[in-house]
Amino acid sequence: MPSSERANLPRWKGQQGYFEIWFLCVLDPGGERAWWFRYTLFTPAPGAPGGPRAMLWAASFDCASSTPALALKAIHPLSRFVANATGRFGIRIGDAELAPGRCHGRVESGGHSIAWDLRSTPEAGEAVRRTPRGANLLPLPTQVAHSQDDMRFSGTVTVDGHPYEVQGAPGLQKHLWGHRRLEELTWLYVPRFQEDADARLEALSVLPRRSVLSPRLTPIYLRTGATEHRFHEAPGLLFTHMEAPRAGALRFRARSATVAVEGRAWCDPRTLVGYVYRDPTGWDVHVAQSDVATCELELFTRPHPFAAWRPDGRLTSTVGALEFHAPEPLEGVRYIGWDDTSVREPGGAPPAAAEGAG
Repeated sequence: MPSSERANLPRWKGQQGYFEIWFLCVLDPGGERAWWFRYTLFTPAPGAPGGPRAMLWAASFDCASSTPALALKAIHPLSRFVANATGRFGIRIGDAELAPGRCHGRVESGGHSIAWDLRSTPEAGEAVRRTPRGANLLPLPTQVAHSQDDMRFSGTVTVDGHPYEVQGAPGLQKHLWGHRRLEELTWLYVPRFQEDADARLEALSVLPRRSVLSPRLTPIYLRTGATEHRFHEAPGLLFTHMEAPRAGALRFRARSATVAVEGRAWCDPRTLVGYVYRDPTGWDVHVAQSDVATCELELFTRPHPFAAWRPDGRLTSTVGALEFHAPEPLEGVRYIGWDDTSVREPGGAPPAAAEGAG
């Protein structure tokens, strides 16, 4: 079995106080459109409010549209989550499916709809690592598997009845699971740059808990046509930094003894969609995301650790995704509540959830 399939196999064994997530980013090569799909199961901790559920989430981004970002969610009884019984990877939530090389589904709420029917290449391959070596062996409250990178998607995404043909769209697919949400997280993903067709960037900054002495980690991975820069490994991990100076923007830097990177990323705040995620114990985290973000970075090198830094190139993204997690909402972003399925209009009633959902 390819390692990407092993990385995707469900970890939930029926326990309470647990969540599991499979998500995909699909970025149209032109950079003006993108889509995001998420298959989720959730069980509350003993004594926590609500009940178990399975959920489908979808977001559509279109810079040329009068509605540049649309986000929807469907809530199902947990009984509608089904895993492949053959031992190979494959999951279903109702009529929606995610399996090697294919995914499809539909979410409809609040007078809007998003449907997808996509194929991906490669169908299965090797999982990649963008976190410190050995992190998967630690008893962390949230685990992540970067199941597949350098994917290409083709097929159709239909938004409010309008079909969009997807051809060779770059993207990725990840798998997360655990028993406690991370309180703060910022994520940047850029699979394509103008100046270097082989360049890839993924940058993450995470603070698991604010209330204890929890270290903030900022693993950054950069690949160019010439080499890989593994700032997600020690000792480079000790010299990385990321900050969000305003809503929808971030700055980051990383360096080793002879290579340094400085970059920034941003999005039009109108392209941010918002979701409320719930921890199994009952508290919430606010997540804002744009998959039509822009990134610029500069590279610097020096021949030895005591030499002066010299500019060594600039990269500008053609596509990119940004995500911000925090207990507090970002100013100006409208969020879909945990028990809602679309953004609640001012003074309006919440959209009805699926029958039997907790």
